[in-house]
Amino acid sequence: MAFFSITLLFATNIMIVKKQICALLLGLSAFSVYAEQAPIQLKSGPSNAGRTYSKVYITSNVDSVIIKRIIVNRGNCKDAEYLPWKPIRLNFGNTYERIFTGKRAGTPCNILEVVVDTNQGSWTFK
Repeated sequence: MAFFSITLLFATNIMIVKKQICALLLGLSAFSVYAEQAPIQLKSGPSNAGRTYSKVYITSNVDSVIIKRIIVNRGNCKDAEYLPWKPIRLNFGNTYERIFTGKRAGTPCNILEVVVDTNQGSWTFK
C-alpha cells in the first residue's frame, strides 16, 4: 500500500511539472508573436561618391519617427557627409540617405551592421 501511495504521488508531481513546462513554452511562443517591430526599414549599398563610400537608406514604417544617431559597423565606419549630423524626423514612407566611409582615409566601408537610435528605441540591422 505504501509503495502504491508513493508511486501515485510521484506520478502526480510529474504531471504538474509537465503542465508547468507546457504553460511556459506556450507563453514564450506567444511572446515571439507579439515581439515589437522596428519603426524603420534599412537598406544599404554602394554610393556614387566613389568606391570607398557606402550609403544607408532609412525608411519610416510609422507615422512619425526621429532618427537620433546612426552607427555603422560598430563605429568602424564614419559619416562622410559635409553637413554635421542632427536628428531628423521621418514620416510614414519617407526615406533618409546618409553616406559613410572607412575610418581611415581611403579605406572602404563594407556595411555589415547598422545601429539606428530613434525616439522609439535602438534598432540593430545586420
